Amino acid sequence: MQASIFTPLSPQQWNYETAAHLLNRAGFGGTPAEIEAAYGKGLEATVHDLVDPSDDFANVPPPAWAHPRKIGEIRMEMRSKKISPKERKERKREFHDMEGENILDLRRWWLERMLTSPAPLVEKMTLFWHGHFATSVQKVRDGYWMWLQNDTLRRNALGNFATLTKKMSRDPAMMIYLDLQKSQKEHPNENWARELMELFTVGIGNYTEQDIRESARAFTGYRVNLRTQQFRFAPFQHDASSKTFMDRSGPLDGDDIIDTLMKKPTCAQFIGRKIWRYFVEDDPSP
Repeated sequence: MQASIFTPLSPQQWNYETAAHLLNRAGFGGTPAEIEAAYGKGLEATVHDLVDPSDDFANVPPPAWAHPRKIGEIRMEMRSKKISPKERKERKREFHDMEGENILDLRRWWLERMLTSPAPLVEKMTLFWHGHFATSVQKVRDGYWMWLQNDTLRRNALGNFATLTKKMSRDPAMMIYLDLQKSQKEHPNENWARELMELFTVGIGNYTEQDIRESARAFTGYRVNLRTQQFRFAPFQHDASSKTFMDRSGPLDGDDIIDTLMKKPTCAQFIGRKIWRYFVEDDPSP
């Protein structure tokens, strides 16, 4: 009888090849020296190091240019009425050139992190969540916000999914990509509400168009502070009236919507299947 996929390898099966296989699946592979080190530590110790890295794993120094105050000051300066239209146009051009360079440097920075990270599973899960909570730099067009999102994904890569999803609902890059920062109680924008269910939590067929409309109302008032480069909540733009979302009614806000989705078995199935496909096989059985 074939052993269950959940049966741990016996000590006799732990060797150079199986150590290399583990590092390939749980990270981005290993050098011969890293594979030898993993083999020498043993399976249990190696797995422990992968899934429970030190507390410092997420404290990754940002690129030198990733400072919100400086970028915020530039943004506010471009909007100032004290400069002429010609100066404003020139500063916008310089800012866009700088952003293009920052985005290229961010790619280099992250690739280097993937190559050298002492916590490869954290970095691989950061890449997983980057693909799951997809955001386009072509629309966001801001290197700092893309770095900030990357940092949020890394700090929550092995953590609680509800916590991560709430943080992503307040992530400036995501808010701009799905137009959440424009949503107000008179005109709720449905882009984030739809993607939250279709792509991020429960999947197609597990919500209604009415759920999308009610969810969009709950997320009104989310804004980005251009000076601090961070999320802010605008209470006067939030629809605080009663809503009915799935099986819950009341003056629901965005976190209430996410909490409701997290309690659905379809959410665990949707995320579990996606993680399984990422690490194990393309077409898992139910």
